[in-house]
Amino acid sequence: MVDLKNTASTDTSNNSSRRGFLKGMIAGAISIGSYDAVAQMISGPNARPVRGWGVPPGLVRLSGNEMPIGPSPRAVEAILENLYSFNRYNRHMDIYTKIAERHGLPVAEPVPNTFFPPGAWVTLGCGSSEVLFALASAYLRDGAEMIEASPGYGGVYRTASAYGAKIRWIPLNQDFQQDFGKMKAAINEKTRVIVVTNPGNPTGVLVSSDELKKFIEEVPPEIIVFVDEAYIEFAKKPSDRVGAAPLILDHANVVVARTFSKIMGMAGLGVGYGLARPEVIDKLNANKGGRPSMLSTKAAVAGIDDHDYQNRARQVTWDGQDYFTKNFDAMGLDYVPSQSSFMLINVRKDADEVVRKLKDEYNVLVGNGKRRWEMNTWLRVTSGLQEENEVFINALKKVLVSS
Repeated sequence: MVDLKNTASTDTSNNSSRRGFLKGMIAGAISIGSYDAVAQMISGPNARPVRGWGVPPGLVRLSGNEMPIGPSPRAVEAILENLYSFNRYNRHMDIYTKIAERHGLPVAEPVPNTFFPPGAWVTLGCGSSEVLFALASAYLRDGAEMIEASPGYGGVYRTASAYGAKIRWIPLNQDFQQDFGKMKAAINEKTRVIVVTNPGNPTGVLVSSDELKKFIEEVPPEIIVFVDEAYIEFAKKPSDRVGAAPLILDHANVVVARTFSKIMGMAGLGVGYGLARPEVIDKLNANKGGRPSMLSTKAAVAGIDDHDYQNRARQVTWDGQDYFTKNFDAMGLDYVPSQSSFMLINVRKDADEVVRKLKDEYNVLVGNGKRRWEMNTWLRVTSGLQEENEVFINALKKVLVSS
């Protein structure tokens, strides 16, 4: 077990098997007495010639869990076809039908001149963040309590805290899994919402469908179980990608959130959705602040069926993680195996300093576990294009040797 917050991991259990690259390079640095000489030995691609999709030339951005292969061609085509139509409101119900069918939920009949079909099991948001906002506004006010794993995404609580809600943070277990036993034990008379992020963020660890189903069955039915599935489409097994939506049919207290920002490459368009029983959807709709634009929803309708794009998105993510793990193993770094689009790694040095050097010296951006989750020596890195991944690994090697 690696201490989530410890800046200096004890290495006794795997010292002999995982000395690897990093310790050898540090030893080399001492014997050579020159960082420049060591840097030459580990020289590799730098960010200057890299041209990633949607970022300025020479910038490697692996910090935002964005899709590196660019947008879906179908989504782009849909936007181009509607460029001269955004003087009109979008009252087409295609997106609600597509989403409900995707998850095996009842399809509500559209009504002319409405923004969403009455009785829908789907609500749209400007990204899934708006669904999180609506949930907090609807259920977490004036001393109500919620439960969430720590470290966790915390999106619901960031809104709920402004409404006077309180939270019980439940530490992850030694396998970086959400501890359902302790979460269940933390329930009291003020608990209104339990948040389950699946896969976890920042861990990327997946909760199995059976385990989640058992947990939901044991939670009192008056408590909302909110399952945030922003990254579940990156799971290795197709059966795991089904997620919690089928549980809504039997459990009126289950709410599921998903987004088009990740697997479908639409982070800049801001389209997400929530799934729940119609009575819960009505309550969420009453607590939302807006809706996605016409161009966003047109792109989402087109992109949801672009399975070729989604398969390519998964593959580039998996390939990037395979490349990372091979290099982390060689460098002797601990990491958390991921079912998401990102990975957690323990660099055993101050994360603030490592992140700063990666940015200032190599134009590489990664997530800072210390700043976001008090994980003092941890980074969260998103899979990018292969050339971006190579730039990151080579920059990280140089930063770790020089720190």
